[in-house]
Amino acid sequence: MGSACIRRPEIKVNIKPKSSLSKFTKTSDYKIKYEQKGLLGNGAFGKVRLFRDKNIKDLKFAIKTIKKENLPKDLFSFIIDEVQILSKMDHPNIVKYYETYEDEFYINIVMEYLQGEDLFKLISTKKNDNFTEKDIAEIISCLLKALAYIHNQGIVHRDIKPENILFSKNGNYETLKLIDFGLSTGLKSESKYRVGSPYYMSPEIIDGNFSCKSDIWSVGVILYVMLTGHFPFNGKNNKEVFDQIKLKTYNFKHLNRSKCSDLAKDLVSKLLNKNEVKRLNVDEALNHPWFKFYLNLDKTVEKIDEEIIKSLKSFSRKNLFQKEALFYIAKLSKDEEISKLKRTFMELDKNNTGTLDYNEICTAFSKLGIKIPEV
Repeated sequence: MGSACIRRPEIKVNIKPKSSLSKFTKTSDYKIKYEQKGLLGNGAFGKVRLFRDKNIKDLKFAIKTIKKENLPKDLFSFIIDEVQILSKMDHPNIVKYYETYEDEFYINIVMEYLQGEDLFKLISTKKNDNFTEKDIAEIISCLLKALAYIHNQGIVHRDIKPENILFSKNGNYETLKLIDFGLSTGLKSESKYRVGSPYYMSPEIIDGNFSCKSDIWSVGVILYVMLTGHFPFNGKNNKEVFDQIKLKTYNFKHLNRSKCSDLAKDLVSKLLNKNEVKRLNVDEALNHPWFKFYLNLDKTVEKIDEEIIKSLKSFSRKNLFQKEALFYIAKLSKDEEISKLKRTFMELDKNNTGTLDYNEICTAFSKLGIKIPEV
């Protein structure tokens, strides 16, 4: 199916590894604060392990340990970019960065621990009779809210795909977390590299350009796959996939066979518009009638076709989007205790900025019966 990720050419950095993240790093031993509980994954240049806070036992974290010896300069650049970007992010649907420790030989990055599955693994566990367009609308709306926040910060993710969409708690779509900001960059960047995962790349990304709407295209691909169990553009190799994306129209037959709603088809067409100017931005997408209808729907809706569920399970088995490791994942353990506050936050954040002012915060706590002293 082709390579899962196209990396930038090697980037020369004029920073010595020892002082690379000096603005963010602590030189003390992270094991003084954190106690190891297990291994989450191995990669070519390090490993991700599960830790807990020694003083607050139920606080769990994932620590990515990267060996600096023989570390490629392009990967080193990705690490710097990701830490710089994530250190500024604070949103319920974005993985949380905590801190970085660095010594002569290793970089240790402390992140939220996400104990749930990635997007397609979550879907593949669903039975045909309990996965509907309403489920899909809830998932895509959370993803778009995360994008609304980072786009408002002037950041483009550039690698939106199912493996970078995780859940801190299986079965709870509100716990969706966008991860892996290693390819992310600011809108003012002059980078002309082709980056991302081939099946999810927008036409402009293929040409080495990008904008916030490049992320929106990727959301359109994910929505199409969730509705149909197929990619909108396919090929035997990367070149064929790129040619399809740039020159061909996505496959309407799969959408028609899926029995999805006309509203869903309309949204797909507006997300997968090759004309970047005419493609919806994130706010326009969130205000599409498809969300308004399905997010407010209480009655039982038509289930997703069983063949589509089988196709989605196949996506999980084929593991089309493997990368070197799940780069920095973590999660606070008690999701149930903060889910009500998250839900209230999202209800009040009508403009999808990802931030609330003092009065809005007071209103949120008031709804939960919590009184905040006046300032």
